[in-house]
Amino acid sequence: MEYHCPCPFCRGIDRFRVQPDKNFWACRQCKRSGDLVAYLVETNRITKAEAFKARHGEAAALSLRGRSTPAPTPPPPPEAATPPGAIWQARAWQVVADAQAALWSKAGARALDWLRGRGLHDDTIQAASLGYIPADVYGDRAAWGLPEETGDNGKPKRVWLPRGVVIPWFVGRDLWRVNIRRPAGDPKYIGPTGWGNALYNADALTSDKPAVLVEGELDALTIEQEAGDLIIPCATGSVGGARRARWEAKLLLCPVVLAAFDADDAGEDARRWWLKAIPNGRYWRPYFGDVNAMHQKGFDLRAWILAGLREGAAPRNA
Repeated sequence: MEYHCPCPFCRGIDRFRVQPDKNFWACRQCKRSGDLVAYLVETNRITKAEAFKARHGEAAALSLRGRSTPAPTPPPPPEAATPPGAIWQARAWQVVADAQAALWSKAGARALDWLRGRGLHDDTIQAASLGYIPADVYGDRAAWGLPEETGDNGKPKRVWLPRGVVIPWFVGRDLWRVNIRRPAGDPKYIGPTGWGNALYNADALTSDKPAVLVEGELDALTIEQEAGDLIIPCATGSVGGARRARWEAKLLLCPVVLAAFDADDAGEDARRWWLKAIPNGRYWRPYFGDVNAMHQKGFDLRAWILAGLREGAAPRNA
């Protein structure tokens, strides 16, 4: 599989090609090319010395430079992003289907009102295949295709599906994740173990439309509802989610990516990481809270997105 996008170095239109499965990228205009390690060097995320160690090991690096003490270990390359197995997905598909039916039944009335209270329209809720689990469910790990594990109490661990709003994550034909927004408790979001580290709405990314990165799926759905004709919203699911070469390659396709994580310290850390990871990333912060909170308070998200796109069109270091 090969993706094409503007070159992050020379900005040549549709000249940059990425082949994630082959660990290769190249630009037909400025002629830069290499693997993931080379990309990390070109974007100043690691030094050439760290790249040498990543390729050849610490012993070779010490021999080459005649060092007597080891240098700091470089950060490992990003992990692969792969979907869950077929058994897990089959089980998850059934959970999603049952949850969709429950949401639009009498049992799901309060959950549906809660989603509408967050400013989501019924067609948005239906298009995202949102659902509801009315009571906690516990299942055997084997039924999800997972190896058996024993807890600290000596009893077999089980797969927990808590009561809450169900948010499925699709990428192509695969179901990567089922996130459940609980009505109470910490953490707010929990899903059945075994899910894959995906980027919510990654399939929608194209080379001719800007994108916006947010943390929560409800934030992404809110932007899709209010300004989906202007920009493609994607969610990482957590401040540290989706940090994989596969998703970086998809985002590099876009002319610009607004990093619009929550207006808090964790959101700032996520913004810094992504602005360093993708050269086409641009800083954009909610006025307060998160995107959905702004929407609930009556802020014009469409105008906010348009302002972000005007800012994003400026040179990154301007």
